[in-house]
Amino acid sequence: MKKQAITLGRIGILLPIASFIPLVGSVAGLASLILLLMSYHQFSKVYENPPIFKKALIGYLVPIIATIIGTIVILIGAGSAFVTLSGGGFDPENIQQLMTVLFESGVTIFGLLLMLVGSIIGAFYMFQGLKALAASSGVNTFKTAGLLYFIGAIGLLLFGLGAIVMFVAWIIHIVAYFSIQHEEPVVEQAV
Repeated sequence: MKKQAITLGRIGILLPIASFIPLVGSVAGLASLILLLMSYHQFSKVYENPPIFKKALIGYLVPIIATIIGTIVILIGAGSAFVTLSGGGFDPENIQQLMTVLFESGVTIFGLLLMLVGSIIGAFYMFQGLKALAASSGVNTFKTAGLLYFIGAIGLLLFGLGAIVMFVAWIIHIVAYFSIQHEEPVVEQAV
């Protein structure tokens, strides 16, 4: 069962590489999410530590839900902006006018903040889940990856610089999955 969890995790953590391929990217991202969740579920059973899966599940679901709600809020703001501009004769070449109408009501900013806060909360829960996995497995790079995901999510406030930290976290997460041993080392006892 542990070997299956490791294999699912390794495939799942590497699948985002395929997200750069047109038409395959979104499917690869979804498959990655599912495989990683299955891996965390298997690890939580192997180590008899349910927070591994529960925290990871919350860590994945909160940003998805926040992004959906934030996108709906932004679309409502954009719709109202287009209705406002269509009444007065909108000039498509005047982007400044469009941006002013989009951001003056604050709806667009609220939608973006909702997505950002959802990402930070999700990264925190992901950190908690990876910390539990690190404690159970003895591979501390899981904890490091989780911490960097969390720091990176907070760093998104700094003009997206947190994305670089999250990329480094992803690489460390890959290293963690390839560092974990299939079998627990056997300790010989002296007689």
